[in-house]
Amino acid sequence: HLLCHASHMFGPSGGHSSSLIYGLSSKARCIAPVHAETEKDRFFVGSHGLNEENEIHLIEVDTQAGPGNISCISIFGHPHEIWAISPSHSDASLLFTCYNTGTDYKASLWRTPSSGQGQVQALEHVLELPGHAGAIRNVLWDTHVDDQVISLDENNVHVWQLSNGASEAKPVRTFGGLKNLLVGTLSPNHAHQMATAHEGTIKGWDFRQGTSTYTIEKAHAAVVRDLDFNPNRAYVLASAGDDMAVKYWDIRNTKEPLKVQSNAHHHWVWTVKHNKLHDQLVITSSSDNNVKLWNVPSISSALNSKDTHADEERHTLNKRIAEDMLLKTYEEHADSVYAVVWGASSRWVFASLSYDGCLVINEVPKEYVETLNY
Repeated sequence: HLLCHASHMFGPSGGHSSSLIYGLSSKARCIAPVHAETEKDRFFVGSHGLNEENEIHLIEVDTQAGPGNISCISIFGHPHEIWAISPSHSDASLLFTCYNTGTDYKASLWRTPSSGQGQVQALEHVLELPGHAGAIRNVLWDTHVDDQVISLDENNVHVWQLSNGASEAKPVRTFGGLKNLLVGTLSPNHAHQMATAHEGTIKGWDFRQGTSTYTIEKAHAAVVRDLDFNPNRAYVLASAGDDMAVKYWDIRNTKEPLKVQSNAHHHWVWTVKHNKLHDQLVITSSSDNNVKLWNVPSISSALNSKDTHADEERHTLNKRIAEDMLLKTYEEHADSVYAVVWGASSRWVFASLSYDGCLVINEVPKEYVETLNY
């Protein structure tokens, strides 16, 4: 099952510029951090083979002691090609997957076995979310309302309430009526608030009523591939698209973006993600095979807070990174990088996955860690 083990080690806190590399034996396009595991960085990686048995690899990364290490903790068998993985934020053994059976798309909740090493293990199928049309894009766990999840298909957003130990799912409401809905994200700052993108348009929603709260027509000149709310600035939303641009919006005033990174990549931008603690750090990935780490203090909480403590912190910022800039381009991949995510444990670790099944672990370079680690 494994093509390669750890290759190139880095030390703690980004001591070296090299990466950790892990390979799957098949195509892959989805990766997700195990949110409920906070002691070590763990990631679920799903394979993407249409006519074969697929797998989910549970990968553990340790950068704390000596040279970095990457290892496969478990491999779980999964029927059909996996398009999205969404782990629970409170239970490390629960995860949703969205998958293509060859005739239709399904979204299922699975439980990983409590023990077992070596052989490919079976996932316990807990439930399926029914009633979708076309491709199912993702399932999002609501961090504000216990046991509430939101699924997205090509046209609509579906709100579900899990019950009986997450063994049952009750439909709450469906809304949208959109054409080619591709991506959605929940606000970490405001309950019941989310944003979706269909084609080049971004829409905000209050999903208690299923009502639209704002619309950004032609937000990008082409398809919007990803959305991500700033975790520390309540109204800032980042978007990435096929026009090779990354944009930042104030959702209270959407006439013009706060900032535009034109030609952020040389091809479609598939992912944009804020660092959860230092939100001026943003990672992007693209089908130009590259991952980029950006410093964007102009739209971050570091330079936009009004409290005096933040003012003191702002003065400690190294002048060299007090301006918006590209910090580093990572070129380890040889295929389109469909996903990049921050780890759930370490604030500095991020993982990227290219379509050829290559998983690469990197850290924020040490010189920036020292500056931001106040």
